[in-house]
Parts: sequence; structure tokens; C-alpha cells
Amino acid sequence: MSTPDPTLARCLHYRHVGGLPCFVHTETRRITMRAGDIAAVTVPERLGRIVHKDLANEYLLGPVIAHGSRRWTILARPDDTNSIALDSDIFVALLRAAATIVPDGGEIVLPSPADETTGYRRWVVAPRDAFRPHISTVVQSIITCAGTGQT
Repeated sequence: MSTPDPTLARCLHYRHVGGLPCFVHTETRRITMRAGDIAAVTVPERLGRIVHKDLANEYLLGPVIAHGSRRWTILARPDDTNSIALDSDIFVALLRAAATIVPDGGEIVLPSPADETTGYRRWVVAPRDAFRPHISTVVQSIITCAGTGQT
């Protein structure tokens, strides 16, 4: 009897519990997915903490990933992501906040068992179901929180 692959088991958990269309990358053994059906915004950790609190206060907090690079990725539901990304005022506001929208087709790496060993990537808020706030809600929170001067 063979031992189950912990990375594959984690990937299947993300699919079934969180509704995340992820897969195990063959070469790196990391759990990844492509932006499209899932949207994502990456922010500096300090701003991420403020946005996390803002979204939680509104009961709109979805999955959030912390990276060893001191950045957080907030997973979201796409809602006309292209027009958000193309809006020059939003683009400038996100640029000032050092935030970036993961483009359609961009890779999003999820925490895997190997990441837990190194501590490089971890869940701040793990997916508990398929809920994710709309990306426009996340972007508005980022712009608002960055504009308060708390970052």
C-alpha cells in the first residue's frame, strides 16, 4: 500500500473545500492555479493587515496568503477585472499603494506542505468554503485603507 501524496491531498482539499481550480505543478511540486475564474491582488504585508481588518469588519474576508517576501495575496471573485485593471485612476492608486492585480492567466501559488516546512508561504485566512469577495470590493478597500495614512 502506497503512502498518499501530501501535496496532492492538499490540492484536492483546496478544490473541494475552497472551490479553487488548482493543480500540482509537475516540476516544482507547488500547488498553483491561474487567475481567471479566481482573481487576486497582492499588497505589502502592512497594508494587507489593514485591508484584512477592513474586510473582516464588513464580513467580506476571503482567503489570504502571506509570502516570505512580506507581501499578502488576497483571493477574490472576478467581476470585470479587465476594466478595473485598465482604469487609470485605479491603476495609479494601486501603484501608490504598491498593490498589483494578478493578470488573467497569471500564476497564483497556494501554500503547500513544503511551504509549511520552509515557512515561506502560509495562509493568513485559509479557504473554509468557496466564498471570496468581489475584486472591486477588495480594490476599493485597498485604495481606502492606503489613503488613510495608516500604512
